[in-house]
Amino acid sequence: MSETRGAAAGAVLWTLCLQYFVAEAVAIHAWTGAYSLSTNYISDLGAAACFGGAGVCWSSPLRWLMNASFVLQGCLIAGGAALTRRVLPRGALAGAGAGLIGLSGLGVIAVGLAPEDANPAIHDFTAAENLIFCNLGMLALGLAMSVSQGASRLIARAGVAAGVIGLAGLACLASGHYAGIGPGGVERVAAYPFPLWLSATGAWILTARRA
Repeated sequence: MSETRGAAAGAVLWTLCLQYFVAEAVAIHAWTGAYSLSTNYISDLGAAACFGGAGVCWSSPLRWLMNASFVLQGCLIAGGAALTRRVLPRGALAGAGAGLIGLSGLGVIAVGLAPEDANPAIHDFTAAENLIFCNLGMLALGLAMSVSQGASRLIARAGVAAGVIGLAGLACLASGHYAGIGPGGVERVAAYPFPLWLSATGAWILTARRA
């Protein structure tokens, strides 16, 4: 595969990261009972029925879909990072950012393969790894793009802003300060900016390649 075709394929993979939001919405719709974006964690959608403790019985009939989406998402992230590397800025900062993004994808795969009720230790560790690495990688790559000729200034600034927002959400989640939006809401502040930015970056790479 040529460099340009490989980059285009990687960009498509990153653009397809929007699939996660579709899978999450479908899984929430199928949830038995009242699922709350504020009080429920994302991973609850991948847990088996009647998990939660303290007499709480959650039911996620489409947990298989959510876990499959996690695995697919991780493959899209890691594959895209590997294929787009040659068209991203050069240098240690950009390399570190792309590397962290790729490693975060492996964490998402592990999250899908080890649901929170099946193997909580592995699940929690890899979920934390993903949130740390993806936001640091996005911030680093955004900073590298901001000083690189030919890179989109809009994408670069969005990467920096999204990385800062994601890390702030992660800090709130880790410290138990939920800013009035609950643990589920704070988790989404930490998690949502990354796939949105990846999709926008993939679309930019495809557009720039055509131009």
